Amino acid sequence: MLMMSRVCAEFHDAKGVPIFTVTPTRRNTFVMAPEEIREDPLFQMLVNDGALTADVTPAERRNLENDPMAGVTAEGRKPAKAKAPKADKGAKTAEATEARTSDAAADPDSGASA
Repeated sequence: MLMMSRVCAEFHDAKGVPIFTVTPTRRNTFVMAPEEIREDPLFQMLVNDGALTADVTPAERRNLENDPMAGVTAEGRKPAKAKAPKADKGAKTAEATEARTSDAAADPDSGASA
């Protein structure tokens, strides 16, 4: 498997025996790694964090060769996705209450006293 790691890491098999190590000389370079490292929980954590890219397509490889740290924050993580701001529920509730109160005051047959 072709991969590029932005961090140094040591991957182990199920018994805890080291099977592959990303050393400082291997960091930020493309290396061939054994498929068995996918079973190490550290592998998936680094992929999710953006610190490791594996099974690179030719287009991804060109982009990574030009800028290996593209899209990674200073902490070595992918930036969090921006969330849309939530609407202020308090303002909507106040507007709805005012509308009901003014409707009841305007309609004498509604049974509500003003």
